[in-house]
Amino acid sequence: MNILNKLRNLFKIKETKKKEQYSYIVEIRPMLEKYRLKREIRRFTRLSEIKYWHVTLIYNFRPKEGITSWDLAKIISKVASKYSLKDLWFYYDGFEFNKAKHGYVFAFKIKPSPKLRKLRAELYNHLRPYIVERPDVKAYNDASEDNFWFHATIGYRLSERHYKLLLDLAKTIDEYFLAYPLRITLLRNSRIAYEYDITTNKILSREEALSRRMYSEMVKSYRRIFNLESPATSPATNPSTIWLISDTHFDHENIIKYCARPFADVKEMNTVLLKNWNNTVKDIDTVYFLGDMSFGRGSRDPLYWLQRLKGQVRYVRGNHERIPIGKEYEIIEYKGYKFLLVHDPERVKSFDGWIIHGHVHNNKLRKYPFINAKRRTINVCVEVINYKPISLDEIIKLIQQYERLDIRPYEP
Repeated sequence: MNILNKLRNLFKIKETKKKEQYSYIVEIRPMLEKYRLKREIRRFTRLSEIKYWHVTLIYNFRPKEGITSWDLAKIISKVASKYSLKDLWFYYDGFEFNKAKHGYVFAFKIKPSPKLRKLRAELYNHLRPYIVERPDVKAYNDASEDNFWFHATIGYRLSERHYKLLLDLAKTIDEYFLAYPLRITLLRNSRIAYEYDITTNKILSREEALSRRMYSEMVKSYRRIFNLESPATSPATNPSTIWLISDTHFDHENIIKYCARPFADVKEMNTVLLKNWNNTVKDIDTVYFLGDMSFGRGSRDPLYWLQRLKGQVRYVRGNHERIPIGKEYEIIEYKGYKFLLVHDPERVKSFDGWIIHGHVHNNKLRKYPFINAKRRTINVCVEVINYKPISLDEIIKLIQQYERLDIRPYEP
C-alpha cells in the first residue's frame, strides 16, 4: 500500500470516528405522510440536493459510558407514553429558510401543538443526564418550549443563488396539512436503533420498525384512537337522515399514499370504507355522493359499489367516473339553508348559499378545510370527515356555531 492510500485510509478512519462520536439523534419520521412529502420534495430536487426531511427533536449526541441504545429507548417510551396522540398534532405549514453559518437551510415549516412542544422539552430533559451533546448543538437542544425550532430540513448549506431559486419556487406552493408523530425514532449513524410507536405503546427494533406487519398494526391502532371505524348498530326506527360524502376512491391503491390515508393496503381501505358507510346509513336514508366513488387500474365501476352500499344514493358526477352517472350538481334547501352540491368547488363562480363539495381531498386545507365559514364551503371528502358519511343536520349545527361567531362571507 503506497503512502497516499495509507493517508486516505487514515483520513477515513478519523472521519468515521468523528461522525460516530455524536451519532445519535431523536426525531419524528413521517409515516402516513411519507410519500406525500416525497412528492413535494421532488419539485425542488433540480435546484438542490435533498439531504433530510424528518423533524428532529434532539440533535447530535452520544450516550454516556455504560448507557445503551435500549436504555435511551426506554426513557423515550416512558416520557411519550404519558401523552395522548390526539394532543400531539402538528401542521406542515409551507416552507421556510434559515441563514446558518455555512449557508441557508431550506425546510418544511412545522407548526406544533402546545403538547408536542411540551413533549419535546420533556424528552430532552429526561435524556440529558444520560447523554453527551455535540458542543455546537447544545443551544438548539436547550431551547425553551416556545423557542425550539420545529422544522423538517429539505436542504442545507445552500448558496445565495440556490436560496433565491428555491424561494421563488416555494412561493408557488401552498403546502398545508395535518400530521401526528405516530413514532419517535432513536437514530444512530442515520439508522434506526429503536422506534417508539405511540399508537401501540411499543418499543420496536429496527427490523420491527421497517416491517409491514407492524405498520399494519400501527394504522389499525391509529384508526381506533381517532374513532375512524363505525361499529355495527341495531336498526333504528327514527326518521330518515340526509348524509353527505365524497371521493371514496374504492380500489384506488395509490390514493392511500397521495392523501396519507391510514390503511395498510387497498383491501383494508375498501373494507373499512364499506363498513363505515353501511354501519352509519339506514336503507331509508338519503345519501348525496359527490363524485369519484372508485378509481385506478382494475377498479370496479360505481354501480358495483352502489349495489353494496345502503341508502338512497343521489349521485353527483366526479372527474374520475368510468361510466356516465349522476348529475353535474344538485341544489337543495333544508331547514332554512340553501346548498349547492358539486364535485369541484373551483367550478362554482358564485352561489348565494353554502357550497358542499369534494374533489380536493385533504390537499388544499388552507383554502378548503372541512368548513370555510368565510367562503361558505364545506369539504366532505372522506379524509376530512373521518372516512364515514356526515349528516346534513350535523353540518347545519356547525354552520350555526359559526353564525353565532358572526363570521362574514368571503368576498373575492
